[in-house]
Amino acid sequence: MSALPQRPLGRGGPAVSVVTFGGMRFNETPLAGGVSRALLAALEGGVTCLDTARNYQDSEAVIGRTLREWAGPRPVLCTKVKPLDPTNFRFHVPIEQQFTPASIRASVEASLRDLGVDCIDLLQLHQWYALWTHRPEWLETFRALRTEGKIRRCGISAQDHEHDALLPVVAAGLVEVVQIIFNLFESRPLVALLPLCAERGVGVIARCVLDHSGALTGTHDAAWLLANDFKLKHASPGVAQEYVARIARLEAEVARPAGMSLTELAIRFALSHPAVSTLTLSMQEPAHVGPNLAAAARGPLPAELVERIAREHVWVKNFYYYTKAPPKH
Repeated sequence: MSALPQRPLGRGGPAVSVVTFGGMRFNETPLAGGVSRALLAALEGGVTCLDTARNYQDSEAVIGRTLREWAGPRPVLCTKVKPLDPTNFRFHVPIEQQFTPASIRASVEASLRDLGVDCIDLLQLHQWYALWTHRPEWLETFRALRTEGKIRRCGISAQDHEHDALLPVVAAGLVEVVQIIFNLFESRPLVALLPLCAERGVGVIARCVLDHSGALTGTHDAAWLLANDFKLKHASPGVAQEYVARIARLEAEVARPAGMSLTELAIRFALSHPAVSTLTLSMQEPAHVGPNLAAAARGPLPAELVERIAREHVWVKNFYYYTKAPPKH
């Protein structure tokens, strides 16, 4: 396998592998001794960046235990501040209902303890609404934590499909890194956010590259998606059937004629814009690691193929709309 390329995590940031190990789904696979063999395999394969969140159950503790078994260089560690109300993921609320200086500090102290480190390389808010750009308390707390040596860089992880809500904060130069959904269906960040991040030197972590529950691997049918994708929990069967049909079309019209698997197409598509610093993949089994890293090592797709996918296969969807009713006024 070719060496895994590296890109800077924003202007002046550390060079990181183009694949980041995502720590969201440790709870879905039994762990021998509470250690992730998939994470160790990824580190052996050249992955130099890990992304997790305080909200991902015991993910930080699993990473901390696993890193104690790793004899190589310490990877770049990225985590996210836990919102005060994790059930609110769609509708604007004042920032103090989700993050306060005290709650940010408490989350960071807990993350440092579970990760077993003295400093977090990238701290991200685990939610964002555009109006929060005008509320400085969160950023003042982040900057104070950086002065204290507890974090190195400041970032924001946007809500699903709400990438354009980051435009004001990126334009204002308030953060060094943002995290967004970017994949074969959700290609809209190509229009505004990715070019702006490239212009301003803001690093980008692309997530859900294989979509929720790994659907863009092309290995799941509608019944599996309805049973296992938590964002489809309250959707009608027709939604899952359309999902599978669109995936099959991508595979038949694009991946197969290009001589690659759908997984490879998805990974290489996400790396095709230079503003993307790295993409985060939740690899649950060691067997997933090698093929994913090999696909990333093959580099970006040809520009004409990227444009064709963005024009013909964009699908504006957000399954959260099926799982939470709007607030009553």
